[in-house]
Amino acid sequence: MSPETEMLSATPPVSRRHRWLLLIPFLWQIGAVPLVNDVAWRPFSLPFPMVWQMAGILVTSAIIAFIFAIDRRHPEFGDDDDTSEQAGANH
Repeated sequence: MSPETEMLSATPPVSRRHRWLLLIPFLWQIGAVPLVNDVAWRPFSLPFPMVWQMAGILVTSAIIAFIFAIDRRHPEFGDDDDTSEQAGANH
């Protein structure tokens, strides 16, 4: 086995339960449509479903950033810049 494989096999498995948060944007955009479709309130003179969709974009971005931050702390990503330099050299 290579040293990298031994290192990865020696690290304890990391829980990926935080990735279930990715269901929130789906439920926000698809599951809640029947609930917000009949709302008559017009914030900023826009139809409420449009405001709901725009708010969903912000919520989705925040959730993806949160999950990225958690995943970034996992050792499988590594802290060395060799991979990013190699990727830049391939272009």
